Amino acid sequence: MRLNRRTMLLGAGGVAIGLPLLDAMLERRGSRARAQTAPSRYCVVFAGQACGGDGWANDRSMVAGVRNSETGHWIVPSTYGDGYEITTPLRPLETMRDQLQIVSNMRIPYSTTSTDAAAVPPGGAYRDFHGGGKSPLLSGTRSTEARFTCNGPTSDQLIAQLHAGATTHESLVLRAQPSWYLSGSSYAGRQYVSYRGMRDPIEAQTSPQIAFDSLFRGFVPDDDAAAARQDFERRARRSVLDVVLGKRDQLLARLGRADRERIERHFDELRDLETRIAALPPVAGGGCEVPTDPGPDSPIGGDNTGSGSDDIRPGAGYSNEHERARIMADLIHMAFVCDLTRVATLQITTFQSHMSVLPVSEMLGTPIYADLHEVGHNGDANTRGQFAVSLMMQWHVSHYAYLIDKMRGTSEGDGSLLDHSVVVFTPEAGHGRQLNDATTDFQTHSVERMVMLVAGRGDGSLRTGQHVDAAGAHPAHCLVTAMQAAGYESDTLGEVSGTISAMTS
Repeated sequence: MRLNRRTMLLGAGGVAIGLPLLDAMLERRGSRARAQTAPSRYCVVFAGQACGGDGWANDRSMVAGVRNSETGHWIVPSTYGDGYEITTPLRPLETMRDQLQIVSNMRIPYSTTSTDAAAVPPGGAYRDFHGGGKSPLLSGTRSTEARFTCNGPTSDQLIAQLHAGATTHESLVLRAQPSWYLSGSSYAGRQYVSYRGMRDPIEAQTSPQIAFDSLFRGFVPDDDAAAARQDFERRARRSVLDVVLGKRDQLLARLGRADRERIERHFDELRDLETRIAALPPVAGGGCEVPTDPGPDSPIGGDNTGSGSDDIRPGAGYSNEHERARIMADLIHMAFVCDLTRVATLQITTFQSHMSVLPVSEMLGTPIYADLHEVGHNGDANTRGQFAVSLMMQWHVSHYAYLIDKMRGTSEGDGSLLDHSVVVFTPEAGHGRQLNDATTDFQTHSVERMVMLVAGRGDGSLRTGQHVDAAGAHPAHCLVTAMQAAGYESDTLGEVSGTISAMTS
């Protein structure tokens, strides 16, 4: 039999479930499916932190009050090309080194002689971090003030335009950190990583439940009353999967063994998502929320009273971002599998994030009493420097690794979902001269020594399993190279033109 690529399983009440890419949907030449009929996907994963600590060289740390000098903690491997070593932040990727490439030694240009907006070069950073580095990093356009905004479209939205009308959702924009956490201030734009155009951000979804509903139930209420009704109806009815089981069984009878196995795995993963989402506590605040049963989970963490180690206390400044990021990675994976969208962003933490790192650092075996922003500024008096920063980078990378591992394990055509995708990981900053004073080295407020990870091969043009020395190239050069592998025909992002040739086959 032959199925259309957009085939959906329809159930009672208009419930529709998308299907993974099946052999029965692909064009055939003889008996072999043609992998090139699989659509390309593009994803950006963002970490709101720098790569090193203020005033600490890449091999210097203090752990539990003991100073030490050790190599291997700085995210960048010491060797280039194939066979690079796995550093502390890259440990979650150890079994996937052949699926990605590390691009290091990038920098955003800035004037070293003037702090005036008129002196900012094309694609450059305004001399006030954090806001001054945001626009050039994500959109390749210069920043002319410290405002947390982008002055042009971001890479994900340019790729989304290529698929306009081809999928149910043009893009999926998610954020795992649902609250700002610092009393006396607000997000002020730090919560945005996706922009349609100049100062035109896309609001990220922070509720896994609503994201699930919008993807797999097709309806998101706009007001609180409608949200409450939807929540009541959701708990009163059977699982969305149960509604379409009859249709699924009819389809299974018509498919080959490989396709039947894909459908069964697809439903198992959706069932697991439903169970895990139902156990999450509700999102605190905001106008887009559907109350859910908190279950056994602890409540949403409130604001930190401050930012340093003396102010960090258990239960504050954390809303189980670890599990939220995992579920959102599952949602992105499933949305790609079902071809509900071909573009996604996952902002694990916000720019200048004040999420408490105590819960996740304890999980990783080294408690750090600070919020994420202050980890880079030596907020914990006893555990600071490169290792503390790298441990938190490892936590961010673990969610990236989780996503690309799921994509690697999903068969599609004669390859995998990851084979037809490009997944970029980018931290907020590097670890070089301070942007504000253009003099002090080894600073978190820096747009030098920047790093990106790029997984997948896209259209087949990207090389993997290597560490690339970008030799001072702009981060936008890396993004343009990745975008071209996802179907982008231009060689320009914002005010930056060109690619990094070593990234391609």
